[in-house]
Amino acid sequence: MKQEISLYIHIPFCVRKCLYCDFPSFSGMDGMFEDYVRRLCREMGEAAPSFQGIGVKSVFFGGGTPSILPPALMGRIMDKIMSAYDVNSDAEISMEANPGTLDAAKLREYKSMYFNRLSMGLQAWQDRLLERLGRIHSVGEFEDNFLQARDAGFKNINVDLMFSLPGQTLDDWQETLEKVIRLDPEHISAYSLIIEEGTPFFDIYNNYSKNASYPPLPDEDAEREMYYKTEEILGSHGYSRYEISNYSLPGRECIHNTGYWTGKSYIGFGLGSSSYINHIRYKNI
Repeated sequence: MKQEISLYIHIPFCVRKCLYCDFPSFSGMDGMFEDYVRRLCREMGEAAPSFQGIGVKSVFFGGGTPSILPPALMGRIMDKIMSAYDVNSDAEISMEANPGTLDAAKLREYKSMYFNRLSMGLQAWQDRLLERLGRIHSVGEFEDNFLQARDAGFKNINVDLMFSLPGQTLDDWQETLEKVIRLDPEHISAYSLIIEEGTPFFDIYNNYSKNASYPPLPDEDAEREMYYKTEEILGSHGYSRYEISNYSLPGRECIHNTGYWTGKSYIGFGLGSSSYINHIRYKNI
């Protein structure tokens, strides 16, 4: 059997950094897009000789917000991948794409350059919760972008959701799940909010008082109830949980994520990316 790997590409740019995010990402750096892409392509080219004859079964663009890049720069990255690596003809090629950075024309261009899967970051169905998280989009913008992605030809879409948010109720979470299900995405990721050190939310909630400008987080019992409600609602609509926080319709499990969970080799490119090759894990600084 031919040896296979996955590629992870990190795009560390955002329009605005969310209040809970501890990933290596930065806002207001549009002037660095081209230089970063140039260096990223150089990095991929330098590594390529070590992986000749090894098939690439999945490529995942994460961030940050990969969809912030102009299509011309994204196309330059994709051209480098396709010319330097042995990408399988049936490879899963995914991009994290956030509402507020998308439009119909951009989605059509992404679809034309080998991308066959989108991971769209909604997080919650209530605009008040999105604003509280520091998201740049509204629910309406998400719906528009989702339908535009379908029109562009994307037949494999994941929707990212988060629960245990500040001031979120069980009814809020149930509404989020039910509204997303009506759009028929192939995959749904549902994560519990984790307060990480170094984020604005850590400063708010590490020494939280009832007089704070932000509402309290749901308690542990409420968080567990949201977790169990997730599996109940999604399961009743045909979504199976195949990882702790990931649910899919039959046969639509994320190949890239499954590789992480089952110890398959992957190589990461870009700022802060991680790799796991020959049982050795390492990370770009």
